[in-house]
Amino acid sequence: MIKTDATGRCIQRLFAGLAMPILAMTTTGAHADDESVWDAVNFSFGGFLRTESAYSTVGRGNPNNQLSNTYNTQVVDRQAYLPPGLPSAIVGGLGLPLPELWNWGDPGTEFPALLGSDASEAADRGAEIPNRESDWNLNMLRGEFETKLRFGNNWKLTARMRAVYDGGWGYEEFDASSLRDINDGAGIVGGDPELYQNDVNYFQYRVEGDSNPLPLEYAGENYLIDFPALVLEYSNGPLSLRAGNMQIAWGQAIFFRVLDVVDGLDLRRHSVLDYAQEEFADERVPALGIRLGYQVTDSILLDSYVKQFRPSVYGNPNTQYNVIPSQFTVHDLYKEGGYDDELSFGLRLRGNAGEFGWQAVYARRHNPDGVFRWTKSNVVHEIGGGSTACGTVACSFNLVYNSDPTRQFGSVGEALANSPLEAAPTGVYSADEWFDYAAQVRLDGVAGVNTLISEFEGSMDAYGTPVENYEQAYAELNTFFIAADDAFRGHIAREYFEEDVFGLGGSYVVSAEPGSVFDQLIINLEASYTPDRTFTNTSLSPSNYIVEDSWVTALVMEKYYRFSYRFPATYFVFQWMHRSVDDLFGRHLSGYGGSRTSTPDGVDGADYLAFAFQQPFPQDIFRIGFATLYDTRGSILVQPGIRWKPSGSLGVEFFYSFIDGCMASCSNPNDTLLSTADWADEGTLRLTYQF
Repeated sequence: MIKTDATGRCIQRLFAGLAMPILAMTTTGAHADDESVWDAVNFSFGGFLRTESAYSTVGRGNPNNQLSNTYNTQVVDRQAYLPPGLPSAIVGGLGLPLPELWNWGDPGTEFPALLGSDASEAADRGAEIPNRESDWNLNMLRGEFETKLRFGNNWKLTARMRAVYDGGWGYEEFDASSLRDINDGAGIVGGDPELYQNDVNYFQYRVEGDSNPLPLEYAGENYLIDFPALVLEYSNGPLSLRAGNMQIAWGQAIFFRVLDVVDGLDLRRHSVLDYAQEEFADERVPALGIRLGYQVTDSILLDSYVKQFRPSVYGNPNTQYNVIPSQFTVHDLYKEGGYDDELSFGLRLRGNAGEFGWQAVYARRHNPDGVFRWTKSNVVHEIGGGSTACGTVACSFNLVYNSDPTRQFGSVGEALANSPLEAAPTGVYSADEWFDYAAQVRLDGVAGVNTLISEFEGSMDAYGTPVENYEQAYAELNTFFIAADDAFRGHIAREYFEEDVFGLGGSYVVSAEPGSVFDQLIINLEASYTPDRTFTNTSLSPSNYIVEDSWVTALVMEKYYRFSYRFPATYFVFQWMHRSVDDLFGRHLSGYGGSRTSTPDGVDGADYLAFAFQQPFPQDIFRIGFATLYDTRGSILVQPGIRWKPSGSLGVEFFYSFIDGCMASCSNPNDTLLSTADWADEGTLRLTYQF
């Protein structure tokens, strides 16, 4: 930090002049001389400039993105079938001797070649979207600037601005506009055009009805400027009061968040693959609010807040760390659902008695992760151009639909607009792709088919029918993908539910023989309970969310130990977490265990172990660190790192993230937590200049 002195008096007076209303409250007497006014103000300014680069060491890109989709390099056979339940008059008119009742995929129900020349064909996703994988996962410039103004003994203003820029250097970027000539010239129609119809948008958080829903955030496709802290603080004796844009960190854990329930996470920059020992410092989403602290007694502290609700922010489609498969269009209802007007509040009491400590937490909030469900696409696009005079499955669907007096809508396109489906490139091309990706994101592929059909009148009207098993779902999906002239995009909505979180924590400082391993070992135990928490249904049902009580517990043991008097003490921490119904990413455990050829059977509970240490060298010129996260079902993240600080202003950091999503003890990667990020082995280099 750079502090002002006599030579910086002009800068000091400038900031002091901006704060005169507050200053007037802190000065004594209306005629205090000018010099005493300026002397009452203390100003400091500091920050850093940094380059951040992450190089992939595995040679494969994020499978959730178009250019590195698993199926870009695969050709998958597909067969179309006649929909069950066709009116007998139409079946007879087609000259087909079919039984009165049949199911998807039954022998003899293959779509007749005389109606659909493409009734049996291969899905070649790569013909429209070539496979291109980037060597670089991240190339970003960052600057952070912090100013602190103190007025007398009671008032302080803190402003921290963060600015990041990502020009797409070294990436293979996907441009959706290049596909506008596909699919009868329609390309992709539904969703926010800035996210789904143009080139990659790295930073804008856009929701339905609002392109800039977060106050004090200014973003474009390649840049983001925001204020993680813009806080006015008043303190007087045991009382402290803060108002403004702020982050609040409760609890203490490296990978785990048990009592840290105030803020969601912003995953647009480096997702969860930042340096683990920074404890989400760069990821917590700031929000406008008021925070009140009061020292009740010498040993008891009250901490409370009221804040505007802000959701977690996921990476946009086709950005490097995107977590939602880009075959799906997301409609975020943060604005349209009125959630931007909601407030969250919470209360924490902390105390200690000798070697024992305790804390109690209560928070009333909307879950910032949100839940997802199917929603209508509202896209009227006629498959096969609406033609009924050709030899394709799409045209035959139109012919049958237009000849059927029992149909509700005017065309297949209008029916699909009242379903979650949009016939468009960049969607799902085959049943294999559907089931594979459903398992990867911990959803049930068969239940998802039944829900998008049975809960949407448009799907039913376009001859979609619920299925009884995997084989029937497989046949129905491939039929509709062929009819869509290759692919369907799915449309899902994101909304947020209110919940109460209760938490307790206890700590104990071990007193043992001085200098021994156990002396001054700190043991923390934290637990949170959320009754009736709402989760995404593994079928994406819009009417039947999973509602279940949730328990999260964690044991944390930390210790400073000095191995040699020549070196500063080493910091160690060991952690264990148990989650009763969801995983570390908030996904319900009933979605675990699926695959390309089977539906999930779920797992009971999730357990994670973490270990980390930091070892500074003399004068702290070098510092080595290590962190690992282990899922007991068979996946692991290992992250060693080193920091070199050759001078007071220059710093070099390197850390490597290795992820094994399915170790030798694992039989199915979709039974583990970290298979989701198995593609992201990378080395990250930071070059920093501090001032």
